[in-house]
Amino acid sequence: MQVIVNYFLSKFRLLTSTYCVGTATASEWPHDIYASSRISDRKSIFLAHASTLPNATSFPSFLAYLTSLPTLKRATHCMYAYRTSDLLASQPVLGQNDGGESGSGDRLARLLELAGCENTVVVVSRWYGGVHLGSDRWRLISSVANEALSLGGFKRPKPQSEGKKGPANPGKRHK
Repeated sequence: MQVIVNYFLSKFRLLTSTYCVGTATASEWPHDIYASSRISDRKSIFLAHASTLPNATSFPSFLAYLTSLPTLKRATHCMYAYRTSDLLASQPVLGQNDGGESGSGDRLARLLELAGCENTVVVVSRWYGGVHLGSDRWRLISSVANEALSLGGFKRPKPQSEGKKGPANPGKRHK
């Protein structure tokens, strides 16, 4: 099973290294897809999509469906990360791709981990406008990805720390 997943992922890594294009089209994705608002900065446009991903083997179908959408066919960069639970292994199954934006796949994977997302995929598309953004692109990538994950309710709420003393929770004073 893992060999099949690696084969498909290697094919999609080649296809999405520069352009957000899939080889096959899926007629329908069975889960809801949540889109962020478009952010435009210096002629570049960023847009993120997040969805439930039941297992890593369904990722190629999701990417094929998403990249078959007319609005995403002309995206210059397509970066993604996913995190799924594997019932046989104790560790989550992770996948990511930079899509031509060096380091963006790692950034998205880290975002999924910090947000506590499980069985989730996030794809960020960028339409390059001809102006280099420098480090501002990281802020924009994270911003649209966070928005899509929040809209879908994929982010796990942070636990309230009980018994923590400090300015926010002074605790009881004993005399």
